Amino acid sequence: MPLSISDAEKRSSISERLHVLGRGNECILNIGRYYAIDGSLGSEVYIDGSKPHVILICGKRGYGKSYTMGVIMEELYRMDNPVKKNLGVVVIDTLGIYWTSFFENRKQKNVLERWGLSPSRMKITLLSSAGNMEKYRKIGLPASKFAIKASELSAYQWCHLFGVKMVEPLGVAISRAINELEGKNYSLEEVVECIRNDGSSSDHVKGACENFFRMASSWNLFDTEGMAIEDIVRAGEITVIDMSSFSDELKKVLVSIMAGKIFERRVIERKEDEEKIIKGRAGEKKKFPLVWMAIDEAQLFLPREKSISKDILINQWMRQGRQPGLSLILATQRPGALDGEVMSHSDIIICHRLTSQEDIDALNRVRPTYMKEEMGEALKKVGSEKGVALIVDDISESVRIIKVRPRLSWHGGEEACLTAK
Repeated sequence: MPLSISDAEKRSSISERLHVLGRGNECILNIGRYYAIDGSLGSEVYIDGSKPHVILICGKRGYGKSYTMGVIMEELYRMDNPVKKNLGVVVIDTLGIYWTSFFENRKQKNVLERWGLSPSRMKITLLSSAGNMEKYRKIGLPASKFAIKASELSAYQWCHLFGVKMVEPLGVAISRAINELEGKNYSLEEVVECIRNDGSSSDHVKGACENFFRMASSWNLFDTEGMAIEDIVRAGEITVIDMSSFSDELKKVLVSIMAGKIFERRVIERKEDEEKIIKGRAGEKKKFPLVWMAIDEAQLFLPREKSISKDILINQWMRQGRQPGLSLILATQRPGALDGEVMSHSDIIICHRLTSQEDIDALNRVRPTYMKEEMGEALKKVGSEKGVALIVDDISESVRIIKVRPRLSWHGGEEACLTAK
């Protein structure tokens, strides 16, 4: 939760809440300073990283929401090693902007010095499409190809990906082929072969289905082996998945697959955690770490209408994720386009400048009882300065204006300009 405390108080007030990650290790995330109306800065603002959170970051384009998400990523990266070894961070990068975190923030060196900070890079694990992987490697980034086992997708997910209803002839043929291959690490060619041998479908249906899987094969994303979830979620590391080259529907399916697998693994691991605590072995390293998932352009995955990714993220991560130790960081410029449950489940809301009445109304519908004024009135205090935000914290039941600290690593999300800055 947001805190404003001295260094001595940090240790005493935080240490008793660290039974999951290890007693005595600091898990506080420094996101900035309190901001006065006259522009002066107050004491530092922290988020307690020892417990699961759902953090919603919103604001107009260009006012700092992706930047703020990057700051939280940096803080998770800077955690003490005894704590970080039990934590994995996965970033769903829809626009391909977080690869720059690999470099120091030299362009804001003077600003960082005024905050008593120094530029530093993050060592990230970068996953992307085959095409982008080669581009990253040419500029010296150790990127790897992102790949998913074809057998990880259910018949429902394949149908959703192709925009086909499961009750239609095409959907029935796809479902029959996938069900026939259930339990195998199959290739897309094997799916096509099953469809060709389907005696219950017409040639027209089989031809259309084959075209769908040929198209999927051309994406160079699904194969027999793919990546295990342990290859994606790595203890002590930040994994950035560049999805900028994928279609929106493909992004949703991929997030639903990963989120579902992570949830399953953490439920199993949580039971083992309890057993270790009972037997006095709470300090042992976890087989599968606690997970923070950061999602940019969150309205794509959590819209008001039905969505395959929303089913997993709301029903599992938001409603049940606290117990297995799952956290979400969501960034969006359109809070009004989000499913209403997202804001009601968010225990921390960080809101940069907003002027759309629809977005302000959406936030106002979940305005907490401890907030004395309307959301629109509170947001007027944020003003138009980039990096300033209203923070609403459900845990401490407080509402404050803050200035987000400058990034230590290079921020790649700034708007394009004709002239160099």
